[in-house]
Amino acid sequence: MINIEKNLGFLNNQQLLAVKKTKQSCLVLAGAGSGKTRVLTMRIYYILASKLALPNQILSVTFTNKAANEMRSRVGDMFNRSLEGWWVGTFHSICAKILRSYAQEVGLKNDFVIIDKEDQIKLIKNICEIEKINTSEKNPNYFLSFIDRFKNESLTANDINNMKEKKYEKNVIKIYNIYEKELLRLNCCDFGNLILHCISIFRNNKNILKRYQNQFKYILVDEYQDINFAQQKWLKYLYEGHKNICCVGDDDQSIYSWRGAEVKNILNFEKFFYTNTIIRLEQNYRSTKKILNCASHLISHNKGRYGKKLWSEGNIGDKIEVKGHWETKEEAQSISSQIELLIKDNISLNEIAILMRIAAHTRALEERFLNIGLPYRIVGGLRFYERKEIKDAIAYLRISNNLSDDLALARIINVPRRGIGQITIKKISLISREKQISMFDATREYLRSAKNSKGKIEINDLISKILKWNKLKDDMNHIELSELILEDSGYMKLVRNENNQQNNINNFDKLDNLYEFINSLKEFQNLGSFLEHISLVSENENSSKDNKINLMTIHSAKGLEFDHVFLIGWEEGVFPSKRSIEERGKEGLEEERRLAYVAITRARKTVSISFVNQNRYSYASHDFNRPSRFINELPKEDLEIFNSEVYNQESSFEELNQIEEQDFDNITPGKKRLISYNNNKVFDEWDFNQDFENTNLFNEGDKVLHKKFGNGNILKIEGETAQVQFDKFGTKMIFLRYINKKFD
Repeated sequence: MINIEKNLGFLNNQQLLAVKKTKQSCLVLAGAGSGKTRVLTMRIYYILASKLALPNQILSVTFTNKAANEMRSRVGDMFNRSLEGWWVGTFHSICAKILRSYAQEVGLKNDFVIIDKEDQIKLIKNICEIEKINTSEKNPNYFLSFIDRFKNESLTANDINNMKEKKYEKNVIKIYNIYEKELLRLNCCDFGNLILHCISIFRNNKNILKRYQNQFKYILVDEYQDINFAQQKWLKYLYEGHKNICCVGDDDQSIYSWRGAEVKNILNFEKFFYTNTIIRLEQNYRSTKKILNCASHLISHNKGRYGKKLWSEGNIGDKIEVKGHWETKEEAQSISSQIELLIKDNISLNEIAILMRIAAHTRALEERFLNIGLPYRIVGGLRFYERKEIKDAIAYLRISNNLSDDLALARIINVPRRGIGQITIKKISLISREKQISMFDATREYLRSAKNSKGKIEINDLISKILKWNKLKDDMNHIELSELILEDSGYMKLVRNENNQQNNINNFDKLDNLYEFINSLKEFQNLGSFLEHISLVSENENSSKDNKINLMTIHSAKGLEFDHVFLIGWEEGVFPSKRSIEERGKEGLEEERRLAYVAITRARKTVSISFVNQNRYSYASHDFNRPSRFINELPKEDLEIFNSEVYNQESSFEELNQIEEQDFDNITPGKKRLISYNNNKVFDEWDFNQDFENTNLFNEGDKVLHKKFGNGNILKIEGETAQVQFDKFGTKMIFLRYINKKFD
């Protein structure tokens, strides 16, 4: 005989309440590390053991197959058998199961095929070709982002067509309509339609809806803060049967708005499901008291939340460290030194994580770890120099540095697309082999005999540019040259267009990676030394060990936990993200703060936060960051603040105070922010990180000053660059933003 109370004996009072509250709907606000999975599995166990329902009368919805399998395993272990008939799975898997039974209701066959993103892109591309829609500026990804958004918001093609106010461009609406018809013709279904088709079936066939409403006496939903409107609507249809739903989630961990999740869904739970029963799980079993106090203090600055405060019976723990560094290289060195101390204490590398807002910030850390032999893994992504956009950028620099680099030319000859087909490339390769010459020379040979065509014009333009870049390499600063190459080639424009077309403020990784890539050049004397370094770094990569440091974005860290956590890049404009705030205002800022809360609560024992003073994406030595406003929102009594190692530890604050007594107008904006921070001034206003200069003020003949090349005169201005005759270094092409006008 099952002893139910004995099996529930290890639950705390709030967990027990959440498990036993089975007669009405409820929202369980489960704080980080509060035993959410335990509550869900024990609630299912309690319902079954108390014979309140049969397995097939329980619907348990999760967001990942891993979570569904874990739940199935845990509950099965309690009964020493698998539970036949229990409906447990992701939204998509459960909807697919329903749709297989009633596919004909929406014009599909029961053996319909579920397509992935790659297939979606191919389908949209074909539609654009047939409809003669130009995809050079708005590619298939752009249109897919709208289709995904429509489906997240439960908007069918007919809903969009019937809108009185035409909010969307004609081609978006046109492609959505054709795309939906094509899916039906092909007997296919995308992930969004799995849910929309079920909603359509429930809306149009009351008998089918009634069947499922009657069947599911209990509905349980995991990670409720991450649902979108379509999923909420689907749940509401099923809920209307027995009106018993238990949703478990944390409004303070709602960080996926860019995937369609809306925090207002969890905040409006009481209105949506007609109940005011909210159970708070606030006892944390993961982190120290210091960590929890910092996390709670930070998130309390958000207005859009129910409100709860995490607490623990565990250790008080160490204070959270806050460290300032001049630059990313110093930050990486400091973190590696701390990790080496942890290794001496026999701490497993698997228990160490470095979390960042932006994936591009792995670069300095990766180089440091490779140089000193610390093994690491990138969780949820590629190593920095393995990322496509970085490989493309390196190839452009390689061919500009060495015209005989066939592999580099082969990689970039049609990136961005230049209308150069595989047949043309094969002809060039054949000339190269037969005449034993480089691919670059073979391309020039090909141009002499090729017929006039768009492809020939594009190849000729590329070859001319490569020759120009190659000639400039000895006369132009290698950082400026790299910027010029990536802009002049059209590659930066390509990446910017991709980012804009994704219609997603969090999908700027490629652009950030390229900015970080260019920024890394300042550590080298010239282009050749940089390219040699890249080759050596790639050679050092070793992934044979299982015990590794974990590097990941905060989004990738959701649901994970580690003993020791390093949080990097806590600078205003980086974290919180300037883009998020510009795009979504207060809502964007509050989601950024929830992201910071998630980051801190990944740690069990220690947290170390770091920021750098020099702007990560600026190549000017005078351009400063200020620390993230989130640091100011942490309780001072729980922080241990370290100065940047650049300052003399005994006199750093004294020196800053002396600077403040000087004429404040003569200090750079970055330095002002640094002084203000060290005087404990709180920043509430949004402030940019960069010192902007108006490049339109320059004219031909102006006297100018360059940091490296000194005095000179502008001979010619071309867009954002100028041809400058320097007194001691001759004529060079320089970006206008790197020179200052001199006044007599």
